[in-house]
Amino acid sequence: MPTHITLTTRKQLDIYMNPQRQRLLKVMDIHAAPMTSKQLSDQLGISASAVSYHLKKLAELGIIGLDHTESIHGIQAKYYKRLPVVINLGNDKNDDLKAERALLSDYFMNEIWNGFKENMEQVKDRSNLMETGDTMNGILYLTEEEAKQMKKFIMEFYADHMEPAPNTVPWETAVIAFPHKSS
Repeated sequence: MPTHITLTTRKQLDIYMNPQRQRLLKVMDIHAAPMTSKQLSDQLGISASAVSYHLKKLAELGIIGLDHTESIHGIQAKYYKRLPVVINLGNDKNDDLKAERALLSDYFMNEIWNGFKENMEQVKDRSNLMETGDTMNGILYLTEEEAKQMKKFIMEFYADHMEPAPNTVPWETAVIAFPHKSS
């Protein structure tokens, strides 16, 4: 199974860009346990058949998969899980999907920023990193090799931490790094 997927086609981006699918993925990430269409439906406030449709589309990309089935009151319930893959939007590509990638990136950054602000409003102890999180920004001076190492480190770190483990909590993250072009 790949540890990362780069979205390179319009079909892939169309599947991934769907707002309901993004909400579905976030619920799966936060719950960090296999869920049925019914459970997801209850969380999202949409029909189980709509959830099943969205799950099928996400499975096409290799982002979710069937974990197991259980017999519940004589009905076979399918439990789906989020697969541990990093999604690369392909922003490094200069193709006819550039505008869609930029729109999706804007959406993600806005969602994460709004989630961070909402979290900060609810925090009781701002000195506790496990309650607040943080933002960081600045300029790093990197050689081309160091930039490659940084990207590799980030990709490996994401891949190593995409599944829940004992004593862990889900952290929503966004990483933006690019070479500054002096004017």
